[in-house]
Amino acid sequence: MRYISLVRRLFHKFGFDISRFEENQLGRNPFADMERFVADSDSTTIFDVGANVGQSVERFRLHFPLSQIHSFEPSPGAYRELQALAASRSGVTAWNVALGAAPGKAMLNENEYSVMNSMLELGEQGWGCVEKQTEVSLQSIDAFCREQNVDRIDILKSDTQGCDLDVFRGAEQMMRKHRIGLIMCEVNFAELYRGAAPFDAIFRFLLDRDFALVAFYAIHFSRNTAGWTDALFVNKVVHQQAIS
Repeated sequence: MRYISLVRRLFHKFGFDISRFEENQLGRNPFADMERFVADSDSTTIFDVGANVGQSVERFRLHFPLSQIHSFEPSPGAYRELQALAASRSGVTAWNVALGAAPGKAMLNENEYSVMNSMLELGEQGWGCVEKQTEVSLQSIDAFCREQNVDRIDILKSDTQGCDLDVFRGAEQMMRKHRIGLIMCEVNFAELYRGAAPFDAIFRFLLDRDFALVAFYAIHFSRNTAGWTDALFVNKVVHQQAIS
């Protein structure tokens, strides 16, 4: 034990730590955790909402190489990069549209850092600056699924910079019919955006629609308090059907 303690102190000097590794432990990697609930096949459907330039596409492709991925990005500039990536990857379709509570139009605040683009204004702890506003098209998940004949979403990933609750409100019918299996979303604890739904509102909304929290992942801190993290939820009915 004394040897382990000495080694740990040595690692600490270089900014590292040693911890016990437990294979298949929940809460380490959201994409690996998704594999517990979703099988990879050519009928597996993934919605990547707030895709930016396709960072999540690559990670989904690694864990679900046979899946069909619909990636949604409203910013024209980011969408061009996403579209180029999608064209080089089988099973990936890019859509230049924002998903929200209902179809329509909205103004997108385009930040100097594209990952901070949002329909909402920057909050006290947000960063970057808005360079321009762009009118973008809005669609809801329910309407999109009707139009594109999508009857099931195995994984819904939402990272829309404070607008995730609106995305979920636009999926009311799909949720009520238990046609969404997993939801991964970014949840904010700090005021990165003005008017963003707090975590408890998102948690209550999903809980009321038969979702259960699987895990939180790495927490990012802002001003010595919790800033934001990713959370994974599973639909209890879909999960029960899968294991029964």
